[in-house]
Amino acid sequence: MNIPTKAKEFMTTWHTSARSYLPAWALRQKSSLMNSGKSTRALPMFRAFDLLKNPNDRAIILQNADQKIGVESVCGAQQEFVRHVDYDTVYVQFAGSSTIETEFATYEMAAGDIIHIPEGIAHRSSGSADSLRWFAWVNAPFTHFMTEEDQVSETKFNVRRVNGPNWTIPADRQSAPKDKVIERMICWDDKPTDETIFERDYVDLVPAGSTSPREAKSGILKLRAFDLFKEIAGTSGEPKPVMRGKHLEIKVYNIIGEQFAFHRALRSEEVRIQFRGKALDMSETGNADTSPGTVTVIPRGIGHSVITDPVDCTQFLRMNFYSELPWSYPTDVTKHHHNSHFEIETQTVKKAPWRS
Repeated sequence: MNIPTKAKEFMTTWHTSARSYLPAWALRQKSSLMNSGKSTRALPMFRAFDLLKNPNDRAIILQNADQKIGVESVCGAQQEFVRHVDYDTVYVQFAGSSTIETEFATYEMAAGDIIHIPEGIAHRSSGSADSLRWFAWVNAPFTHFMTEEDQVSETKFNVRRVNGPNWTIPADRQSAPKDKVIERMICWDDKPTDETIFERDYVDLVPAGSTSPREAKSGILKLRAFDLFKEIAGTSGEPKPVMRGKHLEIKVYNIIGEQFAFHRALRSEEVRIQFRGKALDMSETGNADTSPGTVTVIPRGIGHSVITDPVDCTQFLRMNFYSELPWSYPTDVTKHHHNSHFEIETQTVKKAPWRS
């Protein structure tokens, strides 16, 4: 790649900070911003789904007082409903498909879909043998959302895992009960020894809820995450969050070429999840060649940027989580159980108007 020697850098604070969101700009030698130092807070690039050894495993990768973020396999039908009493749940379907039964309605999830389930809503999932997804459990509720009206295109993705495990649906996950069902109620501060379970009638759960006492109205939001772009992200300011809460926000990116400047976040951590396309992730603590399924984490204060590979590639799609609170890492992200990668096939059903 032909990389210029000078780079702009912009600093940001958190959206609730008393200072300006953009407190400073700088012009620096790019060599001082690329692999120029080290930090005990830095993580190597990792392949998130290769941290799962077996089907239906789950790994919490990032956590703090407000969030638990990780990956899971949903291989077959979950047998129990869960009710996350006092925290929101977000699922992002990465590969395969899943069906989520909730008190509001039943939702079909395809690769690239994101769904928000508010606190207190019981749900369970069933997935294809290759169903892989990210999850985020968030204590402080999400308050700002993009909507279905923000979806300006329609894109379908077929995500194929290559050189990975050949999982099959276990015998005890071929189907889920539809008469008497178990609901497991979980609170944010539950200890490992805490347990609250109930037996319910399925018809009293799906669908039984509404946000209105007078009409059926769902409180769940499902979006096609990569159909929300009005332009190339970042060309006219910071992209709008797909979802935002007090301490966490989720954004998507579709850049072409190099990001317009290096970013130094003073009051947030950042995790970058590559969905489609390849790129070079640059940072002061190390550079990494990223591809679908790989993840890089940027601690607060570390300058970083990205450039697509090749530089004129139009395939780049990425989802980022930003947290005001520092993360700890309960899972060893160097312990990969497999050596897989992902191939993405794309079908454009409706092209975004700005692409014309």
